[in-house]
Amino acid sequence: MEFPMQCRLCLSSGPAEDYVSIHGNHQPHLARRISSCCQLQITKDDKLPDTICRPCNNNLELLISFRKACHRSDEISKLKINQLVHIKPEEVLLEDLIWEDESDGKDEMKEKLYKCDICFKTFAHRNSFIRHINVHTGLKPLKCDICSKSFSEKYALVTHIAKHTGIKPYKCDICSKSFPRKFKLTIHKKTHSGEKPYNCDICSKSFSSKYTLVPHLANHTGIKPYKCNICSKSFFKKSQLTIHTRIHTKEKPYNCDICSNSFSSKYALVSHVANHTGIKPYKCNICSKSFSQKSILKKHTRIHTKEKPFNCDICSKSFSSKYNLVAHIANHNGIKPYKCNICSKSFSQKSSLQNIPL
Repeated sequence: MEFPMQCRLCLSSGPAEDYVSIHGNHQPHLARRISSCCQLQITKDDKLPDTICRPCNNNLELLISFRKACHRSDEISKLKINQLVHIKPEEVLLEDLIWEDESDGKDEMKEKLYKCDICFKTFAHRNSFIRHINVHTGLKPLKCDICSKSFSEKYALVTHIAKHTGIKPYKCDICSKSFPRKFKLTIHKKTHSGEKPYNCDICSKSFSSKYTLVPHLANHTGIKPYKCNICSKSFFKKSQLTIHTRIHTKEKPYNCDICSNSFSSKYALVSHVANHTGIKPYKCNICSKSFSQKSILKKHTRIHTKEKPFNCDICSKSFSSKYNLVAHIANHNGIKPYKCNICSKSFSQKSSLQNIPL
C-alpha cells in the first residue's frame, strides 16, 4: 500500500506543503522523537507513511517541551538537596586529569539507559547523566577551595585547579607545549599531523576533534541548547553563553598585567596584550602577514582562497565570515538592533552605528 502524502500519526491527507518528512535532513531527530513520545517503532523501510501533518508536529513539540520541563524540574529538585562538594588541589590525582572520552572503551558495550531530553545525548551511567544535566540547568555543585569558583563537572574543576597549581603533566613531544589534560594534548597533536578524523555528514567538512564538530553540526540543525536567563538569547556552546552573560553582569575576569585593563573574554585579553608586546605568532603562508590570534589568521586566509563557508538560507548568498552573514540576514528580516542615542536612527551592524560622521 502506498501513502502519497499522509500523516503517520493521525492518517490525514493533504498537500505536500502541509506535511513534514519524518526522515528529512532538516529534522534528523524527528523519527526518534516520535518513537520516544508516542512509543511507536519507526524505520525508513517499514512501508508506512513517512510524513506527519503540521498540527501533529506542533502537538509533538508541545509534548516534548512539557517532558523537558518535567525532567528538568525533577533533576533540579534532586540536585538541590545535595550539599556543595568541595575538592582541594591536593586531593586531585593525575588520573583525574584524564578526559572521560579516553576510557578503555569498556563502557561503550553498556546500554545507554539515560537520555537527555534537551540535546538527546545518551549515557550509560546515572552519574554521568546528572553531570550532563548540570550543564543545561546551570547548577554548579563542585567548588574550588582557592577562589570559591563553582563548576558543574569535575573535569572542569580539575582543569581550573591546574591554573592555580600550574600542573600540566601532558607535554607535546614536537613543540614542548604542555596541557593539564591528556585529551587536550591529543587534540593539539592533530594540529601538527593535520589529522581531521571527525566528518560532518551534511557538508563533508572535517574537524580534528569531536568538540569542534558538535557546534558545527548545530549550525546545520539550528539547535541552540544554551539559553540566557536574562535576555533569552540562545547559543550553540556553553562557552558562548558564559561570555554573553558577562554583558549583563559587567564581569571582566581577564586582567592585563601591563595596563590593568579588564576584559570579559580570554580572546579579547590575548588580542589586547598583543598590542603591548607586538607578538603575532600566527603567520599567513601566502602573504606572510602576521596575526595575534589563530582565528584571525583563519579569516584572513579566506581572502586568498576565496572561501565563503557561511551561506544565507534565504537567498543562498555566501560570506567569508559569520559576522558578515549575520549582518546580511538582518537586511532580510529588517532587524536593526543598533540605535543612535542622538538621532534615533537604527542600523543592522554595530560598525555602521560607530562610523556615523559627526
